[in-house]
Amino acid sequence: MKMRRTVSVLALVAVAGCTVGPTYVPPHTDAPSQWAVQPGTPSKPVPDEIWWAGFHDPQLSRLIHEALTRNNDLASAEKRVEAAREQIRIEAAASSPVVGIGGIAENRRQSQTIQWPPRASAGDYRYWSLGFDGSWELDLFGMTRRRTEAARASAAEMAAERDGFRLRLLAEVGADYVSWCATEARVQVAEHRVSLAIRQRDLLTHKWTAGAHARADVDQAEADLAAAQQIVPPLIAQAAHMKDALAILTATAPEAMRLTPRADLSIPMPPARPPSLPSEVLTRRPDIQSATFRYARDNAEIGVAVASLYPKVAIPLDFGVTTSTLHQAFTTASLLWQLGVTAGETIYAGGRRTAQIDAARLQRDAAWLGYRQAVLNALRDVEDRLATVADTESRLSSVNVELRAAQEKCAHAQRQFHAGETALSSVLVQNSMVDRIHDQAFATRQETALASIALYKALGGGWRAVLSRDSGWADIDKF
Repeated sequence: MKMRRTVSVLALVAVAGCTVGPTYVPPHTDAPSQWAVQPGTPSKPVPDEIWWAGFHDPQLSRLIHEALTRNNDLASAEKRVEAAREQIRIEAAASSPVVGIGGIAENRRQSQTIQWPPRASAGDYRYWSLGFDGSWELDLFGMTRRRTEAARASAAEMAAERDGFRLRLLAEVGADYVSWCATEARVQVAEHRVSLAIRQRDLLTHKWTAGAHARADVDQAEADLAAAQQIVPPLIAQAAHMKDALAILTATAPEAMRLTPRADLSIPMPPARPPSLPSEVLTRRPDIQSATFRYARDNAEIGVAVASLYPKVAIPLDFGVTTSTLHQAFTTASLLWQLGVTAGETIYAGGRRTAQIDAARLQRDAAWLGYRQAVLNALRDVEDRLATVADTESRLSSVNVELRAAQEKCAHAQRQFHAGETALSSVLVQNSMVDRIHDQAFATRQETALASIALYKALGGGWRAVLSRDSGWADIDKF
């Protein structure tokens, strides 16, 4: 009899390796071999994981570090990832036995007017009980394993979403800092234009007083001065807004935010670099990683739904001592135990369980379509950013040529003025023209830098190493 029971238990253990439901196969979609828009050749290779190093700006690197270490939303996302990983342990624990301990010490009085149970003694008696009880639900058809698999996929999806937020955070820090630098430079240019307009107004007023110019010329100079003065306040306000935005991103009080304008009032510009191949982008963008893990989670949920069709088998266990005299508590006569196997199966549930399987399959199919759409969105995003970078670089080249021509013309006018060959007003007009083109050049430089940052973001920002190290999906190849 004992041998027969042993064989039965071994048979149950052998069957416990069965896991129902579809086996996970990573989603795949074809990607183009090259991008439609080809970028230029890099002047110096820049590590993807620290793309901001290509700007060669210590202040930007400091802001990036502060955002990574102090941003509250990023820290909150990290806590959610940790909570999701704890859920893996919760689901996996369902496959382990549950053991409890309890005891009873009380005085009882047995009724003498009942016929059952028969009276072992009359009147009052003592009752002592101490023991362990437990239950082990066998994961014969893999429901717990599928739930653990789904929890692992959910944790990986949460980690990918965190990496996506980190990517967006750093891109926003870079964009706000570049915008602040550009705005500070444009403020200086605008204030210089105001000083030139004042000199032009004063010069024409003096000549009008002397009868050399008409009053209309003075009025025009006043209008030009007012127009130049109107440019400055919005730029100052914009610079303040960018500074406050950086304070929020780095978890710094706005009044404590300290930024130092670049010495030459230039805008940090990244070097040209060729992006990753389309196939590499599909493995490094956090949104695509998130869609992949979402598909894995929904695939595992099908197995959970399928496993609900099968019986649930558990092994209950009770072991302890029960006695009325405490000194006999640890004798063989007081020992009690119970060991067996329980099984249960739902015969009819109105089609609920098959509907759950169908719903899980449809959810998995929707996740597959979401993955395909995420891939298409990613490819389009990169192509759009590449086109924007090419456009801004072309416009920047043109405005630089125009700026150099205007500066040479202004320098020629100054030489003529010092030689007595032209009036001061002509020099002031040329200087004002240089300032207008200079402002346009700063704005175009800002657009170029922002386009480069957006391209880094579209390429995934080099977070492939972060995903493989921190996503909590090291076992994905085992599915």
